[in-house]
Amino acid sequence: MTTLLTDLQDLKRIAPAGVRYSLADELFVAAWRGVLAGRDWAEVADETTVRAIVYVLLPGVDTTFFRAAELSAAVATGTIVKAFDQVTGGRLSHVTRQRLRLALPGVLGTLVDPEKDRPDVHCEPPACIERLRQQPRAGATHPDFPRLVLLPAESHADHCLLTAVYACLYAAEYAADPGLAFVCALAHHLHNAYLPDCGWAGELALEPHLDHIIATCRRTALKDFPPHLRPRLLAALKHHETIATPAGKAVSSGDVLDRVLDVKWRTRAAAVTDQDVLGDLDLVHPGPLKDFQTELLNATGLWITA
Repeated sequence: MTTLLTDLQDLKRIAPAGVRYSLADELFVAAWRGVLAGRDWAEVADETTVRAIVYVLLPGVDTTFFRAAELSAAVATGTIVKAFDQVTGGRLSHVTRQRLRLALPGVLGTLVDPEKDRPDVHCEPPACIERLRQQPRAGATHPDFPRLVLLPAESHADHCLLTAVYACLYAAEYAADPGLAFVCALAHHLHNAYLPDCGWAGELALEPHLDHIIATCRRTALKDFPPHLRPRLLAALKHHETIATPAGKAVSSGDVLDRVLDVKWRTRAAAVTDQDVLGDLDLVHPGPLKDFQTELLNATGLWITA
């Protein structure tokens, strides 16, 4: 599954036309809209995860694209199912893959059918969700070393979305409720809507008041939600930072995997070489123009092939 988790990291950095920050950010907002509309949490979790998986190959594909390309609903559906199968093939357990496949019809309805209109589309996310979209992560901090600022900075929306998707993917591993694990992960940084992320070093500096600050800022954020939803979200958050419950294990797994894979994405990007892109990844890829373009690159000395 690790290669799939690695591929999903790209969604933090891809922003097609019409996307404000990133595809991960867009999925974060869409997931919260589903929760606010009262949809089943497991349904929101699985459909969001399926959309993230499809975006690995087809980033940002939607009804606007299918209409512009004049593709029939049947072709569009086949394209999305093919992308899902290609990305998940051999990368997920049979149980998880089959569960997510059951969520495909809901995703197809929103991506393929322009007439499809669900109530969650019209749910306006609360102010704290917008603040999390704008709130950057701290980077790497340690009380004994200078801060390492990682650019481009990911937002809390990016981190919470990927943590939630990873928790959903790992739910079966721990016999956890995927919806509960997903929403707990989605909400686990609500306090950072009002507490700027100061990292581990900053959190140590806030002691002995840190627990009080987190709890108070979280309550402030929860005030932005409808009253009926607040106790349910608080109950879900009890599974954060504990491995005493199956959902807690899934969330903890998602959290640490996202934090580490984010760093690995950055080190890979920073260490990229000509050989990686022009050689291994075939920037000048096979096709009718390859020979001509390869000869030009050889002649100019920009890239000499064997």
